[in-house]
Amino acid sequence: MAVDLKIKSNSKEISKKFKRLQSKLPRIIDQGVKQGGFQLLDIIRTKTQKGIDFNDRPFAPYSEGYLRRLNREGKKTAVDLFYTGRMLGSLGTKKTGKHKVSISFNNAEMRQRALFNQVMMGDKNREFFGFNNRTEKIIQKSFNRFVEKELRKFRI
Repeated sequence: MAVDLKIKSNSKEISKKFKRLQSKLPRIIDQGVKQGGFQLLDIIRTKTQKGIDFNDRPFAPYSEGYLRRLNREGKKTAVDLFYTGRMLGSLGTKKTGKHKVSISFNNAEMRQRALFNQVMMGDKNREFFGFNNRTEKIIQKSFNRFVEKELRKFRI
């Protein structure tokens, strides 16, 4: 009594799909990291516009002299670090390495202005340039969602 067994597999197709995935995965990760950078940039701008720092605390108030100047010029007196829009407008993202994005100011004058607001004001610092654990988790979730969505396209 003899048994004849034939096994058919699609290992060649699966191997092809994995090779394709392996070649595209770094690009997918880079896209996700770039999106995370833009999302952080948007969060920094939104919180600054609302007048809160990256730890969700209100900014220190403006000085009396600066408030008088803003009133004279007809500008808003809310503490939102917005005078001409140039400082936050020069904030941008840039790919700085493999799976790495940096957020920085692309103008030296605006970099100095931001440094002054961030650390040079003594006890009245307005720390707008940063992120906390909550923001990190939000960006991490959106990165994971993006990568999962891209991986589903491979149908392995």
